[in-house]
Amino acid sequence: MINCFKIIVSLLAILLIIFVFLQIIFPVPSYAPTKNSETIETVLTSSFTESKPTIPLSFEELQKKEGNELINLGSYQITTIVFQGDTKAILTGDNGQKQTFPIKVTNKEKNEIVLSTVNYAPKNLVIAQQVGLAQKDNQYFMYRIN
Repeated sequence: MINCFKIIVSLLAILLIIFVFLQIIFPVPSYAPTKNSETIETVLTSSFTESKPTIPLSFEELQKKEGNELINLGSYQITTIVFQGDTKAILTGDNGQKQTFPIKVTNKEKNEIVLSTVNYAPKNLVIAQQVGLAQKDNQYFMYRIN
C-alpha cells in the first residue's frame, strides 16, 4: 500500500514538473491591445453612441441624383481601420461580403476617417459606423440607412 502511494506521488510530481517545463517553453501569449496598435477592429452591431456622421442622402435620393444604373450593395459596417502604413478601412456587409477602401484620417484623437474614394462619404466616419453602399461602374457611393 505504501509503495502504491509513493508511486502515485512520484507520478504526480513528474507531471507537475513537465507541466511547469511546458509553460516555460510555450508561454500562453497575451492578446491585450497595446497603446500603439495599428488596427482597430470590432464586431459591434449596436449603434454608435457618440455623434453620428451625417450622410445626406437615402438610397432613393441618391438614385434620383445619380441615375437608375446605381446598384444597391446594401448595408455595411466599418469593421476594421488600419491607421498606419497602408491606411485603409474594411467594411463588412450584412451578407458577409467585404469591401476595402483607402482612408484619410481626419481626427486622430477621435479615430475619425473619410473614405476618400467613396462619393458622399462624410469626413467623420468611425469604427462600427453603419452605412449604405452603392456602385455605378467603378465608382462607389455612400448613402444613409433609414
